Amino acid sequence: MAAIRIVPVFAAILWAGFAFSYGTPETLKAELKDGDDLSFSNDAKGDLSAFTNLSNSLFAPPRKEGEKLPALVIFHTCGGIKQNIRDWTEVALKAGYVVLVPDAMRGLRNDCGSPPQIPNARLIKDALDGVAHLATLPYVDSKRISILGFSKGALVATWLASSRVANALRPGTPSIASTVSVYGFCGLGPTRNRPQGVTILQPDTDRPHLMLLGGQDNETPPASCLERLPKLKESGAPVQWHLYPGATHAWDAPDLDGFSKIAYNNERVTYKYDMAITEDSRKRVLDFLSVIAGKK
Repeated sequence: MAAIRIVPVFAAILWAGFAFSYGTPETLKAELKDGDDLSFSNDAKGDLSAFTNLSNSLFAPPRKEGEKLPALVIFHTCGGIKQNIRDWTEVALKAGYVVLVPDAMRGLRNDCGSPPQIPNARLIKDALDGVAHLATLPYVDSKRISILGFSKGALVATWLASSRVANALRPGTPSIASTVSVYGFCGLGPTRNRPQGVTILQPDTDRPHLMLLGGQDNETPPASCLERLPKLKESGAPVQWHLYPGATHAWDAPDLDGFSKIAYNNERVTYKYDMAITEDSRKRVLDFLSVIAGKK
C-alpha cells in the first residue's frame, strides 16, 4: 500500500495551528540528547514461554531459506513490558512476523507522570533504532517493518506515522511501512506542565496508521482523535480508526484487570480486561498489517 501524502499547501495551513505546540518534529528534536541508545539482540528466539525475557529481544518464526519476512516493533506502555506485550508478541510471531520488543524503561518501574522522566523523543528514537536494527537482518524485508504501540507506546507509533518526525529524530532510518496505536490519544490542550499543548497525531501524517480507541478510556481519552482523524482522512491521509464504546484503558491486559490509580491527568482510572475486545483488536491489527505486508 503506497503512502498517500497530504497536499503541501493544505499541510502548511494545518501546521500553522500547531506551530507552537509541543510534539512537533522541531520540539522533539530539541529534547533528544546524544547517547543512551538501546542495544538489541541479534539472536532470534523461535518461541516464548512465561519465563522468556522479552527485554530488547528478537523473535523470528520458521522460514524458508532466503525468505524475507515482515517485521514488527512492539512498544510497551509507561509501565514497561507486561503480560499483554508477551501475548501480542506470541500472536505476531504465530502470524509470521519477526518481532522486536524494545525495553525503553532504563531501570524505571514506571514512567507514567507528566512530564515523563524519559523524554518522549528518546522513546521515539528507541523505536526508530529498532526499525533500523530489523532492517539489517537478512531474513527481514526492510520495506515491511511496522510499529505496534500500547498507551505510551501508542503515542510513539502515532508520532511515527509522520515521516517528518522520523527524519527529524533519526535521519536515514528505513521507511516505516505502517503504524498501529492501541489505546493512545492524539493531542492535549494546554496543561500546567505543557502550557503550549501537545500534538501527537501530526497534521502531515503520511504512513498508513490504525488507531484502536476505548470509549470509556479516561486515561488517554479518545476525543482528541475522534476530532482530528476525520479531518486528516478527508485531506487524504492514510488513517483508519475503530472505537470500542465500552472499553477502558488497557482492555487487553488480564493481569491489570481491576487495577486503579490516579493518572497523570488527575483522573481516577480503573482498568477492565475484556477478552472479546482483545480478540477483536488482534484481528483488526493483523488484518491491517497483512495488507501492508502483502499477505492479503
